[in-house]
This record gives sequence, C-alpha cells and structure tokens, in this order.
Amino acid sequence: MALLAHAMLGLLLGSGIAAAAAEDAAPIVVQVSDPRAFGHLVGDVLTRTIVLDVPNRLTLDDASVPTAGRIGHSFELRRVAQSWRPTLAGRRHTLVLDYQVFRAPSEPVVLDLPSFTLRFDGQPRGEELRIDFAPVGITPLAPLEAPLRAGLGTLRPDVPALHIDTGPEQWRLGLYAVLALLPLAHLAMVYLGWPWWRRRQRPFARARRRLQGVPIAGPAGEWLDAWRALHAALDATASRVLHAGAVDRFVAERPAYAGVRGEMLQFFERSERFFFGGQVPLEADRLWLREFCRRCFDIERGLA
Repeated sequence: MALLAHAMLGLLLGSGIAAAAAEDAAPIVVQVSDPRAFGHLVGDVLTRTIVLDVPNRLTLDDASVPTAGRIGHSFELRRVAQSWRPTLAGRRHTLVLDYQVFRAPSEPVVLDLPSFTLRFDGQPRGEELRIDFAPVGITPLAPLEAPLRAGLGTLRPDVPALHIDTGPEQWRLGLYAVLALLPLAHLAMVYLGWPWWRRRQRPFARARRRLQGVPIAGPAGEWLDAWRALHAALDATASRVLHAGAVDRFVAERPAYAGVRGEMLQFFERSERFFFGGQVPLEADRLWLREFCRRCFDIERGLA
C-alpha cells in the first residue's frame, strides 16, 4: 500500500509540473480584423480590431499601445479603445483603432495602415508581438477629366432658378405688418396725435391761425372778424363772456395772464371804438392785435 501511495503522489506532482510548464509555454493568440482593402475615399474612417488572448504569465504594457494623432500625410488615428476581460487561461484584450483617411489622390492608390509592436511584461522574460500593416485602396473623389459625353466635359451654363410664386407670402407679410402697425398707430395717436390736435384746438391757437390768415392791408371787415375771433378766445378761456369790468376777476382766477392785464383793457377799449364808435382798425391797431394774440398764445401753452 505504501508503494502505491508513493506512486500516486509522484504522478500528481508530475502532472502539476507538466501543467505549469505547459502554461509557461502558452503563446499569445492574436486575431486581427482589418477594414476591406478597396473602395475608400478621403474622410472615411477605417477600423482595425485586434483581439489578444494573453496567458497569465504576461501583462500588456499600455505604453506600447498606439496613441491618437496624425500619421504622416495619409491617416490620422482618431480613437483608441482598449478593454479586457479574464479568461480561463489568462486575459482577453480587445483594441479598437479608428483611422481617418486624409489623403485625396488623383488616381487610385494602395496605402498601408501602419504596423506596430505590442510589448508584454512577464517572468522569467517579457515578449513582443508585431501587428503587421494592413493595405487599403484609396480612390479619388472624381477623375481628373470629366467624361466626354453630352452634358459633361465642358463647362455648362448655370441652371436658372425655379420661379416661385411669392404672392401669398407677400400678402401674408403685408397683413402681419398692418397688424403690427395698428398698436403703434394707436400709441402715436394717443401720445402724439391727440395732444397735438388738442393744442391746436385751444382758444388762442385758433385765434392766432385766424389772424395769420388776414393780411395787414386786408379789408377792414376781415380785421373786425379777426377781432371777434380774439373776443371768442378770451370768452372760451374765461368760460364766460369777458368784458373790461371782469378783467381783474379773470386775472385773479388765472394768474398766468396777469402780465397782459393792461393789454386786455386796451383790447376792450379799442373794441368799443371799432364796433360802437364807427372807427376802423388802422395798420398800427392790426399789428398790435397780432402781438397781443401772440402773447396770449404763449401764455396758453405755458411759454410765458
């Protein structure tokens, strides 16, 4: 029995040593999936996928993995994606490299996606694995010369623009413009038009326009009508019929007109002569009436 036990123990130890030796001798298994070798254009993105089955005794050196950047005048490594997962015998690494084509040849060419070497650290020694280049065919976007067919080859005239009926759009824009202007017109009327119209309808403003329309050398009848217009302005301002005896009361109620009190008394005195004394307004009287009306107009609008 003792001999049998020793024999079995020796067999187990031998198999363990053999398994360890086999694991130490296990190689790196690589699978490379390259893009198709033809029909690429400038701007295309070409993807290389590299799958590595690495035994436990080795560890990938990340510094040996290619980094993103420009590669000569033909390619740029845009993205490097690296991942791994454990397996029964070690690790499975997956590298995804995206190359973008930057070369635009004038005729078909074959270019090589660059090769590189991956390093693996391990005991008793490390290893290196070369990933070979991958040929890809790049074709031009267009031939150097256009084919000599009808409509091609020579410079063609510009295609006329299609006629588009913009009538409905113009009508709609016009309607929108009118609708937008209505509030503005209302505001202009409320804050500009209506105050302006009200100022023009003030008593002395109307009387002044009436006086300005009568020439200095005009008929006496027109000047008597102008005189009556100024009487009407004074009555409207006082809200009653105004005469010489009510001037002081008027000035007391409206102190702004105190500066023309004496001229008011002169106005009524001259009116007495013209309307009841038979006299006619002379040129001096007419000039005086215009000046008196102007002063009352300035007081009415707050400028005096």
